Amino acid sequence: MPDLLLDIEIAASPERVWSVLMDFAAYPAWNPYQTFEGRAEPFAIVQISSRDLTGRALQVFSAAIWKLEPGKKLELLVGKLFWLASRRIFHLEAAGDGTRLRHGLVFSGIVSAWKSPSAQDMENLRPLYAAFGAALKRRAEEPARASSTEKSRPPTRPGNRRTRRASR
Repeated sequence: MPDLLLDIEIAASPERVWSVLMDFAAYPAWNPYQTFEGRAEPFAIVQISSRDLTGRALQVFSAAIWKLEPGKKLELLVGKLFWLASRRIFHLEAAGDGTRLRHGLVFSGIVSAWKSPSAQDMENLRPLYAAFGAALKRRAEEPARASSTEKSRPPTRPGNRRTRRASR
């Protein structure tokens, strides 16, 4: 049963990375792969919309926030825990002056050996998860870059892409 786990080093504090990760409303502004809609609290149901790197919609599904340890862990659960479940994981740890993020997809349950995606399917997801990690890194490191170069960010337009597109 293949899992997909990626590690990324981010030059920002775990608190900063955590704040970006937990700000679900801002995902459309920076996340190329998924948007999360819902409350960031234990056992809340979150709607996740996935798309490929060209922006084409892939799937929409609901997940429960299974583990939430502020500043350390966020795990979203899809499926039936003991039967067949996938967990979207985000684990943060301090690494020097920055943060090490381990994120990915883990399968578990009695029938997971027969029903999990193949190793090839998981490898096909790798570029999407890598793009998510790279975008999170860019977003979390933004304030440090902006203050060090003393550039101000241009004002953002109100709403997310969907609301702006609908108003055209």
